[in-house]
Amino acid sequence: MHLSKVLSLLVVIAALCFPLHLTSAQAGIEMVLQAYNGDVALYERASSSSAILAVIRKGDRFIWRADRIDAEGRQWFFVQFDKFFGWISPDDGVIDFADPSAISPLMDRSAVAIIEDSPRNLYAAPGRFNPVIASLPVGTAIKVIDAPVTIDLYTWWKVRVNSSGMEGWIADSVPIFRVTEPLRVYGYQVCDNFNLAVFGMTGWDSIVSVLPSLLDVGETVVCLASTKMDGGLSPIVVVLARNEARAQDSLRAFALRSGRWTPIFARYADAFARTDRLSLHNLSDDAFPTLIWNVRLDGTGSVLQNNLLRFNPATGLVESQSMGEFYKGFMQLNGRQMTFFQANYLPDEPNCCPSGVERYVFEWNGVTFAPVLYDVLPIPYAIQTARR
Repeated sequence: MHLSKVLSLLVVIAALCFPLHLTSAQAGIEMVLQAYNGDVALYERASSSSAILAVIRKGDRFIWRADRIDAEGRQWFFVQFDKFFGWISPDDGVIDFADPSAISPLMDRSAVAIIEDSPRNLYAAPGRFNPVIASLPVGTAIKVIDAPVTIDLYTWWKVRVNSSGMEGWIADSVPIFRVTEPLRVYGYQVCDNFNLAVFGMTGWDSIVSVLPSLLDVGETVVCLASTKMDGGLSPIVVVLARNEARAQDSLRAFALRSGRWTPIFARYADAFARTDRLSLHNLSDDAFPTLIWNVRLDGTGSVLQNNLLRFNPATGLVESQSMGEFYKGFMQLNGRQMTFFQANYLPDEPNCCPSGVERYVFEWNGVTFAPVLYDVLPIPYAIQTARR
């Protein structure tokens, strides 16, 4: 049985044994959506003749809790945008899911990047309700000087404009930055989305001279990061490597033991798979951050494999659990709530174009990431044709 199906069965069993008392909004469990291809009117009622409360502009993000109805021959979602609650009914191809924790590739402190896609506001502080200092046009070069901070459904970077020296905060709504000078240390690429200002640790420099001998023949370092995954007792160096000849990624972690860098974790991805995400987050109420390693298998269909690593004082750095495999899958991390989606097809739907998604929601319960919800929803970018 497919592991993601097993997880959905566990959620059902848990609901039977320990009722969750879900409402039509699935107990308030949030999903983050974004307007990608145009503006969206937010109506007071599910009717185009009702008052418009606000306009969700292209690039804006908002919250959907799964409430939806059919009215006036269209499908409507009940959403929250800033302080407003109301109904939207955009055409297909306008809105879709967004991940507040996702960042433009290679963005990190000290990185230099170019603004692409569209002009971006520079804010006095992180958060959309703070004063706007300036509007930066496409092509503006910036340098990251602090961050990241996740506020108002976005990850924010503090930047300095190269041409003027002006400083402020920009929201990262992927992909708006093209990094031209990524953060590198001792010639190695530093892994992005590790928030090293919080989770980074010094004292790892001596691994540089021995690192090539710690890898397999044919492997090269994709990126590395020195972390306090053990709570800050000593640096744990995470290394993502790849063997191009075998088309295979590997993930390792090393700790300094009795003066020697010792492997404490090693895992190989399937051949011809690619790392889709490697990031470090505080998802629990303790000193040990969680490392997320998602790998994508691109065969006849894109399959997302998930792996979670945490440090256990009794057993060391271990793969705490895996959420399984998700067909055409993707992930959304909103606060400490981890959600995985995979394609759900009606009979005779083509492989390219599923009308629905299966949603698997997990939360930390103090011991493990426990499943709290499974359901099937219409896919937002096909809101008018995906009637579920």
